[in-house]
Amino acid sequence: MPTPYLLLVNGKIIVYVIVCLLQFILMLSVGKYFLPMLGLPALVLGNSLAGIFILTLATAFAATGYGVMVGTLASTEHQAAIMGSLSILLLSALGGIWVPSYVMPEVMRSISAWSPLNWSLEGFYKLFLRGGHVPDILPDALKLMLFFFATMTVSYLYNRKKRTV
Repeated sequence: MPTPYLLLVNGKIIVYVIVCLLQFILMLSVGKYFLPMLGLPALVLGNSLAGIFILTLATAFAATGYGVMVGTLASTEHQAAIMGSLSILLLSALGGIWVPSYVMPEVMRSISAWSPLNWSLEGFYKLFLRGGHVPDILPDALKLMLFFFATMTVSYLYNRKKRTV
């Protein structure tokens, strides 16, 4: 598009972060209101709605930044779809989404600690399961935001290089 790169990317970031937030609200609503209608226990949100919002926002930015980076690095939509899907499957396995990191061998736990998916998951564990508050999740949220800035830097530099060639 004939527009500055930062304007184009900022538009994508705003839209996709809002979509992530809406998806999260929908998931919480299902857990809080729909599951009890089926006779299942309601989702317990923990003690800190502010912590949930901060961590959700940081997770949304990290996911959006990763998506923008994959879209920038890929040459075609098909390539981006494959690269995105496979990398998310791999990162979710390494990050403790498939198998909890506490049952992984020590080597895998060390690898898992470097995964943005693990940072988000651990933050939500702290809020939902351990009764944590905002100070408890700030390190996880900060790591997710640093990941967002790193992926956006890679995207910006790669796009600048691609446009000059």
